[in-house]
Amino acid sequence: MAEVLGTALLNGLIGLAVLLVLWPTRSGGRRFLRRWGVPEPDDQQEIQAVRYLRDRRLLYPLLFLVIPAGQRMLGLPYPDSGAVRNLAPVIVALLLAEAVAALRPVRGVRVATLTRRRWRDLVPRSAMVTFLALGGLAVLFAVIGLLARPWAERSVAMVQADGGWVSVSDRYRAEMAQPVGWIVLIGVVSGLVAVLGVVRLAVRRGSVADPLVDAALRRRSARVAVGIGIAWMGSMVVPVNNYLGLLRGAAGLRPDSSPMPGWLEYTSFANLVGPLVFLVAVLGWVFVANPSARRTAA
Repeated sequence: MAEVLGTALLNGLIGLAVLLVLWPTRSGGRRFLRRWGVPEPDDQQEIQAVRYLRDRRLLYPLLFLVIPAGQRMLGLPYPDSGAVRNLAPVIVALLLAEAVAALRPVRGVRVATLTRRRWRDLVPRSAMVTFLALGGLAVLFAVIGLLARPWAERSVAMVQADGGWVSVSDRYRAEMAQPVGWIVLIGVVSGLVAVLGVVRLAVRRGSVADPLVDAALRRRSARVAVGIGIAWMGSMVVPVNNYLGLLRGAAGLRPDSSPMPGWLEYTSFANLVGPLVFLVAVLGWVFVANPSARRTAA
């Protein structure tokens, strides 16, 4: 319990610090609108931008507090260590903040438009393809892991029954017993629903009176959601890729054990996938969730 409270306190303080650093001001709202395509914002436009940012950032301390503590209280395992494990709660908090804020009704005067909006008007196709490709790769690896786990468990059981000089550590068995595949599948589906939901809300929600601000806020909401989603899908690929390496390690425990399934053996190339996916996820987050230089210059 003390560990849970310590985790909650630490992450709550981090969320509060992030809120204080990123607290929206009029000057910050002006810079924000310029970055997203409003060349010379007036006072009313700045107020709309500040309200938009405040609705999202006020959620940061609460979500930074609840998500990691909830993970520990529920005993949810996370099958990796280091940057990916520490970054995952942050990604979830940011994505949930966007989703919750997007569900709030638009305040002020709303106007109708005769132009049909599409998600392609808000998010580059390449960003959506990257998001879906990383999610598909995570699902593929998760399914392979679920199919290969019974074979690996049989190999470990044969070693234990043999009682020879080869042994299997308790840590190896504990890591193999983690439901990595199911965690990743649930994570991919949840991320898909959250990101596509925010994008749909950005397309379909009511329009504010100022068309320039309306376009900027829609574009920003959709791009930030997809950028965070790319990072989230990358964080799903890395641990399940490591888990496949763990399962492949069962092949050398006994020479006379059943051979490794061919489709698991083919994943040996995936040793190079982890660093590449992590790089794509970080760069995707940075470049997709921020306006292009061409639009900023405009």
